[in-house]
Amino acid sequence: MPVASKIRFCIFDLDGTLVDSLRDIANALNECLELLGCETHPPERYRYMVGEGVPTLCQRAIGESHPYYLQRLIELARPRYRVNYMEHTRPYDGVRELVARLRGAGIQLGVLSNKPHELTRKIVREFWPDSVFRIVQGYVREDLRKPSPHHVTEMCGQVGIPAAETCLVGDTPTDVLTARNAGCGMIAVTWGFRTRADLESAGAPLILDRPAEVAAALGLA
Repeated sequence: MPVASKIRFCIFDLDGTLVDSLRDIANALNECLELLGCETHPPERYRYMVGEGVPTLCQRAIGESHPYYLQRLIELARPRYRVNYMEHTRPYDGVRELVARLRGAGIQLGVLSNKPHELTRKIVREFWPDSVFRIVQGYVREDLRKPSPHHVTEMCGQVGIPAAETCLVGDTPTDVLTARNAGCGMIAVTWGFRTRADLESAGAPLILDRPAEVAAALGLA
């Protein structure tokens, strides 16, 4: 069934929704942890660390073992990630087609990520260089990051489309909570960093397994 009778604005999460960036994130953090003499982690473990901004990512990565290194890890992680942020990062299969389908149907598109704003914009431009996404917003302040509804509300105002006619597509419980806080529609996806069980526990109203299903849920079948 469609998410709503009329969705005119679709906001995508970036990491784990549009692109698979897990390996590049894990490599950067592990290199920084090694520099500090701290324990590193298998890339798969980062699935449960990412999604809420660099400070929270670093806090989860360093754990309770070396809390006095936290600020230094944050300082190291940002520039280290910028060096190789595109080495392995690629759009998920079917995502390019989904984006083209929605845009062709006249739906306005945006990106909202807890990745630093500069890198969010660079990655989106790399894979979608023709201004396919009308608004691209990344992390700028801790108090404004998802699940705060601030940026969703702001983006809706910029395109002139109310939250009731907007849908957020994301792969984590944070995205589910963001949509709930903003009063917009929500599609949770399982091809990213979290499991169906995680999304069900978060109360996701609709969970889909493939990009092609998103278009159908938005009434474009």
